[in-house]
Amino acid sequence: MENKLSGKSDGVNRDQLGQMKAEVIKMGKFSFEMEEKREQSLIVQSGYMLTGFSIISVMLLAAVPILLDYTDFSRELVFIVLGLSLIFLIFSLFFTIGALWRYEHIGLEDVESIYNLMSFESIDAADDWWLKNINEIYSAKNELNTKRSRFMKASIASFGFSILTILIYLISLFIIML
Repeated sequence: MENKLSGKSDGVNRDQLGQMKAEVIKMGKFSFEMEEKREQSLIVQSGYMLTGFSIISVMLLAAVPILLDYTDFSRELVFIVLGLSLIFLIFSLFFTIGALWRYEHIGLEDVESIYNLMSFESIDAADDWWLKNINEIYSAKNELNTKRSRFMKASIASFGFSILTILIYLISLFIIML
C-alpha cells in the first residue's frame, strides 16, 4: 500500500481500503478520547495538589505559634525551616497553577465547515478531512497535556521537598530530645 491510505494501493481493493480507513478513523477517535481523559485527569490531580497545598500551609502556620510559645526550640531555626518549607510550597503552588491553566488550543472547525463535508465529492474526501483534523487536534492536546504533566511533576517534587524539610527538622528535634 502506498501513500498512507490514499486511493493508490498495491493489491488492496477499494472495499478493503474503505475498511482500513474506517478502522483508522475509529482508532483516531479512541486516541483523541484518551487524550481528553488524560487532560481531565491532570486537571483533577492539580485540584488535589491545591487541596494538599492548602492543608499543609494551614498546618504549618498553625504549628508555628505552638512551637514558639510552648517549647524551647530556637526561634531562628523554626523560622528558617518554616521559610524553607513555605518556599517549596509556593513553588508547588505556581507549578500547580501552571498545570491548571486553560491554555488556548485548537478544536474542530465550526458547524458550517463540518456541514460542508456533505458537499465533498466522495466519502474518501470526507474521511481524509476528518483524519487530518483529528490528528491536528490530537497533536495539540498531546502537547498541552505533556506541558501540564511536566508542571504536575514539578509541583509534586516541590511539595515533597517541603514535606521532607519539615520531616528532617522534626526527626532531628526528636533525636536531640533523646
